[in-house]
Amino acid sequence: MKRLAAALLWLAACGQPDAVVKPDPAPAPASSAEARVVKAAEPDPDPTPAAEAEAPSHRAVVILVPLRSFPDDLLDEVQTTLERELQVEVRRHEPVPLPKSAYYKPRRRYRADKLIDHLLTFAEGEPETTRVLGLTEVDISTTKGEFKDWGVFGLGYAPGQSAVVSSHRLRRKAKREKVLFRVANTALHETGHMFGLQHCEEARCPMLDAEGSIDNTDSSSGHLGPECQAELDSKAPLGG
Repeated sequence: MKRLAAALLWLAACGQPDAVVKPDPAPAPASSAEARVVKAAEPDPDPTPAAEAEAPSHRAVVILVPLRSFPDDLLDEVQTTLERELQVEVRRHEPVPLPKSAYYKPRRRYRADKLIDHLLTFAEGEPETTRVLGLTEVDISTTKGEFKDWGVFGLGYAPGQSAVVSSHRLRRKAKREKVLFRVANTALHETGHMFGLQHCEEARCPMLDAEGSIDNTDSSSGHLGPECQAELDSKAPLGG
């Protein structure tokens, strides 16, 4: 366009009545020039709205922290389950020592409540929506009613920012495939607590209370029931 404008100005300056000029080559037909200009100004036939943003795909970050050690295949199963069922971003921390302060010598096990307190340190400096899940192979326990030291599969507060799961009792009399499911289902249960989900009464939901037995874990569908899913979406919405 600048060249065309410059040429028109030159012609206007040289086109005086007494001027003798050498004819220029015939210009391209106006219709062609106009067509080129119009074509250049045409908008993208299928533009993407600038304000359109991708829908949020995660509701929070969950950091997996192996306490002393934890098998890779169990870590993989826990990560896959949490990502699929809770739509969270999972990050893995390197293994860390079990805190001596959590050891309960009379029963040679670790207190789950103290492990949870210790795991909170891994959320320091992270957004409030971040959750920390500790994973261990040692036996863990907590106080339950009149029982001062009750062995558990896992423990998490509802709501809370940290929880812990032990594979110790979940390995008993089970083939590896069953162990993988039990650990992943328990991790889903305790992480659900961290997001504010309580024990429910939905058939085969992972949020059913274990009630001191492995039965509800083994019969779980591995998927949150409709009521628990709705509660999760309300308390921890995607992108929230």
